[in-house]
Amino acid sequence: MQNFGKSLLVLALLLLLPMTLAPKPASDGVPAYNPAQEQTFSGIVKEVKEYQCPVTGTVGSHISVAGDVTILEVHLAPASFLKQYEIILKAGQRVTVTGIRFEFDGKPAMLARMVTSGQSTFTFRDKKGRPEW
Repeated sequence: MQNFGKSLLVLALLLLLPMTLAPKPASDGVPAYNPAQEQTFSGIVKEVKEYQCPVTGTVGSHISVAGDVTILEVHLAPASFLKQYEIILKAGQRVTVTGIRFEFDGKPAMLARMVTSGQSTFTFRDKKGRPEW
């Protein structure tokens, strides 16, 4: 009977192991970054803000970008990342954002891989979409 209990415990652990190794699904409606869905969006920065972000899990930096038809909330990176690399984006700047679009809290949004403004390009994710922070 004692061997049966050990066997049952081993079986339970083997069944639970794949669940602990599986990647966590995106939470709060934030999709995983998929490079095949990458797009570019150009417009004018309307607002720069920092708030607790479900994308980074920290206080994140965000910009609202107004294009010809829509305004996107662009999730950049943790605010500390932008401060560390002295990345400054300001309202009124024309930018081109490369990333994936999704809907967040019922509004159009984008996870940025990179942002270009003038002669400067800021990279937040590598080509596979992995965060640089």
